[in-house]
Amino acid sequence: MALAKAQFSIGQEKPMNILKLPTKRNWLKKPKLKLSALLLSGFISPLSLAAEDLSEKYAFSSPDQNIKIKLAWDQGPSPVYQISYQGKTLVTESIIDLRLDGQQSAEHDLVMIAKKRVDETYHLPWGQFNSAHNEYQSATFNLVDKTSQSVISRLEFRVFNNAVAFRHSFESAPELSGDALYEVTDINLQNDGALYSYRGERDPLKLASLKQANDRALQLPAMFFSPNKTVLAIQEAGREETGLIKLKTKTDKKGLSIISEPLAIEQLPKTTSWRLLQISEQAGELITSQAVLNLSPESRIQDTNWIKTGKSFWDWRVRGQSYADHTYALDNESLLRMIDFAANHNMQYVMIDANWYGPEHNKESNPYTEIDGLHIKDLIKQAKQKGIGFILYLNDKASINHDLDELFKTWAEWGAAGVKYGFMKLDGDAKVKKTLKIVELAAKHKLLINFHDQPIVPSGMRRTWPNWVTREAVHGQTDSRRSFTPTGFIEMAHVNALAGPIDMSNGFFKLDGLVESRDYVRSEVYSTVAGEVARTLIIFSGLVILPDAPEEYLAKPDLFEFLQQMPTSWDESRVLSSDITQHIITARRSGEDWFIGAAINEQGGTLPLKLDFLQAGKNYRVKVYADAEDAHFKTNREAYQIFKIEAKKGDLIDLKMAPGGGQAIWISPNNEGNK
Repeated sequence: MALAKAQFSIGQEKPMNILKLPTKRNWLKKPKLKLSALLLSGFISPLSLAAEDLSEKYAFSSPDQNIKIKLAWDQGPSPVYQISYQGKTLVTESIIDLRLDGQQSAEHDLVMIAKKRVDETYHLPWGQFNSAHNEYQSATFNLVDKTSQSVISRLEFRVFNNAVAFRHSFESAPELSGDALYEVTDINLQNDGALYSYRGERDPLKLASLKQANDRALQLPAMFFSPNKTVLAIQEAGREETGLIKLKTKTDKKGLSIISEPLAIEQLPKTTSWRLLQISEQAGELITSQAVLNLSPESRIQDTNWIKTGKSFWDWRVRGQSYADHTYALDNESLLRMIDFAANHNMQYVMIDANWYGPEHNKESNPYTEIDGLHIKDLIKQAKQKGIGFILYLNDKASINHDLDELFKTWAEWGAAGVKYGFMKLDGDAKVKKTLKIVELAAKHKLLINFHDQPIVPSGMRRTWPNWVTREAVHGQTDSRRSFTPTGFIEMAHVNALAGPIDMSNGFFKLDGLVESRDYVRSEVYSTVAGEVARTLIIFSGLVILPDAPEEYLAKPDLFEFLQQMPTSWDESRVLSSDITQHIITARRSGEDWFIGAAINEQGGTLPLKLDFLQAGKNYRVKVYADAEDAHFKTNREAYQIFKIEAKKGDLIDLKMAPGGGQAIWISPNNEGNK
């Protein structure tokens, strides 16, 4: 629900009259008249266009004037754009176009049809913030063939205070002599620099020099660091009908090309995704940016009250662990222990993983049944009676023989709270469309959804489908039979987290002897236990999946306190300090309480934390969950200390972190001291 409507002013910012001819088909087919002729004919009012709209150049800025984009279509066969930030060129002249195969020399022009300014705030059912501020200036053009005047696409640009976005849209198939349109879009950088890009279930790929990275294919999101201290993040937003785009470096050039699937003329999408370029002096500011949400469609779920974020226990990484009175396995007793523990310790969910209805990769396994030793409907019932939601795993193989709509309906009737969906093997737009259809079906039956095993990267569609609470678009800890390093965590906290909520499975409390005691932990987890707590706060997710056994959390109850108290949806979030090569410090607020997580690389160190985000005139209690003096991510992982201090706005705390470690902090008002 919008809290403030879009704002327009006459002339410069008002949406312009768009050419109306007798049929949609004719409008897209060939508006033969030049722009000057359209003005004379009365199809477009001269008063609706500024003087610069009549030329073959156009420039406009972000609302705060920090970002400026210049467009020109008089310098060659394709339109070009250029972006500057705080008066300095960031992206030099770069082509933006759609072309038919074999027609690379055809001249394309832009014809402006609308421009506007929007300033609105809307409520979020959950997230890093309780609301989103959407403020931008936009300009929309027809991309036309200069010779035939046939409209190829409608090209819209939006400029936010921290981002530039553009996309193509199509109301019908343009009558062009070809089978498919090919995107020709470059991002040419003014300066060389380092670039990190998403790499699925591995740490991000790092290129020390863009210019020296010849013909490398890169996945999104990506983060580029300019030597002039400007950071550029590149990703998609609002992806619904097209496959994931990629980037490709250029030989001996400081530039990138966007690589996307050809668009078949007879099966054009309504729109491409937004190509989103986010800009800041601080990489951390981009992690909490709302641009990717603002560019996605509004929620298609009218009543979102049933959607609850939360913390969940998970049986997969616990299987095989033995204690004096129990060995964890895929059975009723193990899951009942988790349900009871969750109910007694401020957890909201329990998630069962693979093989509960038979071998997950066997298409003949029946997800309406369960294996011997499990009584799924009884487990769900008992969980629900204790206020715990039960989440069921489903392998994509099940969709071969079973209708997912009927299956989700049945699971909802059992009382299930959500679905963890794994191993979808499709590619391109087919994978995007099937993923969104599954999310829609889950929403229909009021089920949360969490995708795993190489899912599509987030693009802000959780605004459209708020039941899509997380996904494993990251290297989940110990997944693929290996663990990530402290440096790998820092890199993923910058790059992977750009796109949205991710399920990383941080929060192990047993770090010594983990491989020897668990069936599905096959690599040492190099972290500290205090660092594990901090990581659950740093990585944002609508479902915080805790991977360890209840007994391990009970063995360290003073440390577990932070996880018990930590919310999973926030009023406000900030990255207070970050360096992709060294550390990250994230703070999140719920009501008057602040929760802070800090993590550092293998060298460790001490970082300053200034409490200038607290409310003036109030006293606060600060509880610190820290590495012990001799803690180390390899040799002394479970050593920690907890201490309390009092603080006020502006105070400085030194965060001393062990090599590969971290620190968590809970700050709450001291009501007695504020009387």
